[in-house]
Order: sequence, then structure tokens, then C-alpha cells
Amino acid sequence: MKKIMSVCMLLTLFTSIHAQSGRIRISFAGFDCYRETWDDILHSDGKGDEVFFTFNFTLADRNGNSKLNYEKRTPVYGDATGPFSNRISAGSWTDIFGNNRGGIKAGDTYRCNDIIGEYDMADGDILTIIPTGWEHDPIADNSLAFSSTIRGLYNSINQKVAPVMIGFNILTGNLGGVVFNAASLGLSKVKAGGDQGELGRAGTRPIGMEKYGDFTPKLVVLNTPNLNTICNSDMGFGKGVISVNYDEVAVGNSRDHGNYSILLKVEFIPKQNTAPAPPVNTGNNTPPPPPPAATNMNNTGGFKKMNAPVTTVAGTVVGTWRGTYGNGQSNSPNFYSFRLNADGTMQLLDANNGIIANGTYSFTNNQLNGTYKYTNGGQFSVAATLSAGSLNGTWGSGSNASGGGKWVMSKAGVSATGNIR
Repeated sequence: MKKIMSVCMLLTLFTSIHAQSGRIRISFAGFDCYRETWDDILHSDGKGDEVFFTFNFTLADRNGNSKLNYEKRTPVYGDATGPFSNRISAGSWTDIFGNNRGGIKAGDTYRCNDIIGEYDMADGDILTIIPTGWEHDPIADNSLAFSSTIRGLYNSINQKVAPVMIGFNILTGNLGGVVFNAASLGLSKVKAGGDQGELGRAGTRPIGMEKYGDFTPKLVVLNTPNLNTICNSDMGFGKGVISVNYDEVAVGNSRDHGNYSILLKVEFIPKQNTAPAPPVNTGNNTPPPPPPAATNMNNTGGFKKMNAPVTTVAGTVVGTWRGTYGNGQSNSPNFYSFRLNADGTMQLLDANNGIIANGTYSFTNNQLNGTYKYTNGGQFSVAATLSAGSLNGTWGSGSNASGGGKWVMSKAGVSATGNIR
């Protein structure tokens, strides 16, 4: 019995750490303010702290060769009252009358689930994320120079992290081991504070800056052997959520004294390695049909189009379709249009043929099935039958192709007006 249990444990361990390819999604899950930064006594730029966050991504293979880079910047969070209405309201600060809630101070938290990057990862690939929080001032935006500097370091970062991640095993229980201080990898500090070495100088600066403007970013480094473990581990903020802390007092800056944690949520969908179907015995030695084409996603952050197999009869459904959709049992009156491509990709179009969502479809035996996704993350699925030159179908939320309503389209175009879903 002990031998059987030992074998099972070894198999489980091997399965957990064995590298595999798949799709990774990174979301901004929010932030915690343990101590706000220094601000002028008049709160001329809004009550309390106002902050935004940047996320730099660089993907490399197991040898540190760069494959792609990407950058995402959030809106500003904080006091969104009066002249600051373009911000996202966050924080519990109030004015002297106890009104106008908004503005971040010690003890405030903010939670969200905003997708900031989504990529294919091959076996052994390494994704490095550099999350930074910024105390916002409407002048002297030092984040722009910082971003330029980080972009120049992508190749160096990938070369530094690759040897560290060889054989790295998160099953040791050191879940915090995925967060590295850039200096520990031999990377130089960044002069990110601009002129803010002097107290009272306004300007956008990184939280975690040293007293005289030096800044050491932190790196979240993820590779495929450890992603399943990370995604299923609760590190205090929910499964797959990693906390990255920047504490200015800890780096000797008791003058500005900001202390924030940035939360990142990691999701990973391994690629399923399924065995090919057995050959079909046709009796005349005809070879079986070729396997489906491999999935290929365009990695620039967010949901992008993928190549998928599509069976058509002389390009029956390839082209632009226009029509209407409705809710419940109705298939009108709202405008609805697809562009169906020969490679199995599809786009949802507005009335001016602008692309508003991307996805994939299949068409076999006059049956159409598809799924598309908006840039803000909303996903819908459709199914339809081709008959007499028209597609008559249903739609639904997520992966459910029914339950929302019905739709009808034709290649010739159907005149319709209404809002676009």
C-alpha cells in the first residue's frame, strides 16, 4: 500500500511540475493602501491619494529569447468629485463637512477584475510582469520616461530571469518566490522620480521610490511548470491572486511614506493534448482526413482572433453577413452583422463595418457555431442553420449559444436599425 501511495504521489508531483503549453490570462484585481503618500495640505489635486497603475509584460522562451512585449496603463483612481470627474472613484476620504466621499487613505482597498493581458505560452515559456503604482499629479508625468526605460530593459530582463527559472519549483511552498526585486537579479535601479528628490515638488512618481528618486521595480515571473499550482493556490487574496507590495519606509523614504500592494490574478488554461482519431476504414485504402489546424492566437494583450478549422461548401458562409437580432423569441429589430473569414475567424461589425468584437466559428453540414468577445471582456456565443441563403440562429451569454434571443442574417444584407449588442 505504501508503495502504491508513493507512486501516486510521484505521478501527482510530475503532473504538477511538468511544463505544458496553454493560454494565460492576467487580470488587475485591485489594490490595498496601507499608508498614503505625502500630499500638500490643501489637497489641490484632490483629497488624499490619487493613483494609477502600469503593467509591463515581456514574454520569452525558456532560453530568455524575447517573443513579445506589451504595456497597459489604468485610469486614475481616487477623488472623482468636482473637477476630477474623469477619475474612477476610490477611497474613503471626505471633506471637512463629511461629504464628497473619495480620495485614498490608509486602510482603503479597491477590488476589480480587469483583464490586462492574455497570451499563448509554449512549453517552458516565461512571462514577466512589472507592476508599478504611481502617485498622480497633473503635471510632470515621470511615468512616461520610466516606461521608455523599461522597454529598453526587456531583453536584459528576459536574459536574467531565464536561468533563475530553470528547475524552479513552486511546490516547495515558496509561493512568494514568483515576485523578484529587480536588484536581486542584477538589474540597475531606475531614476523614476524626476525632480522629486526635494519635498514639495509636484509630479507623478512611482510608489516605492527612494528618498532621492531612485526606484527598484518588482518583477512577477511566471513559467509554465508552475502555473497550475499558482492558479490553484490561495495566497491570502483568493486563488491565483498574487500581491506585490511597495513600501517606501522600508527603502528609507519616511518622507513620502507610501505603502501599497498591487493585486494580480493569474488564470491558465492548459492546451489539451488529445490523441488523433483512428483511421476510417473506407474499404478502398482512402487515407483519413487531416487533423484540424492548430490554434494560433495573436498575442498583444486581451482577446485576439484565433485560427480554427472551418468546413465550407465553395465558401458558402465566407463573407459579410448583415441582419438583425432580438431578445427572447424575437429576431429583430437590432442591427447585427458578422464577417466570417476563410481561416475560421470572425468579427462582429457595427453598422459602419467597424470591428467591435473578435472570435472564431465553425461551419459543418449547414450548421454554424461561433463565439466572439468584446475588448471589455464580454463574451457571447451563436448557433445557426443555413437555409435558402439565410442564417437563422440563436445567441446567448458566455459559451451558451441560446437563451438570449434569436437572429437572422443574409449575405445580401438586411436593412435594420437599432442598438448593437
